Amino acid sequence: MLRLLIGTGVLLMAIGFGAAGWQYWQSLPGAEVAVTEGPAPATAPPAPASGTAASAVPVQRQGWLISASGGLVPQEDVRAYLAQERFAETRMVTVTRQARLSELLVEGETLPQPEYLQVLADIRAPKVADGLCAVLVQSFATHCAVNRARVVEGSVDPVAGTARFRLELAYRLPDRAALPDLAAHVLRSDTAALMLEPGAEGTASAEAALAVALDLGAEACAARAEALLCRVVQVALDWAPDRPVQARARIAWLAPLPKGMFTAPPLTPATGG
Repeated sequence: MLRLLIGTGVLLMAIGFGAAGWQYWQSLPGAEVAVTEGPAPATAPPAPASGTAASAVPVQRQGWLISASGGLVPQEDVRAYLAQERFAETRMVTVTRQARLSELLVEGETLPQPEYLQVLADIRAPKVADGLCAVLVQSFATHCAVNRARVVEGSVDPVAGTARFRLELAYRLPDRAALPDLAAHVLRSDTAALMLEPGAEGTASAEAALAVALDLGAEACAARAEALLCRVVQVALDWAPDRPVQARARIAWLAPLPKGMFTAPPLTPATGG
């Protein structure tokens, strides 16, 4: 009987918090919903009809890149680097942060009993991402959306009234520079890492620490004097007020083909039989 009562209580709490969570999601602008698109079709567009302006035909982007070892770059990495006009599943900012459970409540609510805190934290997790997208757009992104938000399993502390959350932010980058001949370049990447002691300058909040992490990626690109079109393709941040702050930024850029490497002709059958 006790298990039945607890199970029924959890279900009712989920319904109540879910309704409030749905109202929260409904209040978000449409751009906040991340959509992952597939790669551009490999087939070339049809030739324009006679008298049709050439500018009316969409230009197809090359859908492959060469790695530094001479192989093909995985498609998810190609999209993360090339597809700047849309969200990509691997171009993400991942933030693991601590937050107070009271920040999840709407006006007039109070925290539920301890056994229901996990339900509350998981349903209201997207609210913890408030303010993070603004930092990303102020740094280098053109658009940002919360792709996923969950409470970290077992992180709810009823005594302290806190929990840890894992948040994923999808973002777009400006696509203003013209691409060089991609068949004559390779895609290279590197990762910069940083650890700051608790209370270090720029770590007073998760938002401030994220700005530091984004600067880490931008500085890593700036340090690559030979890099062509260097872009920050991934950022990871782990923040809590009383723990060391850890940040990583992955960058990718184009470089000329190494000596001795050349582009192989396409593997298509010769004409004429």
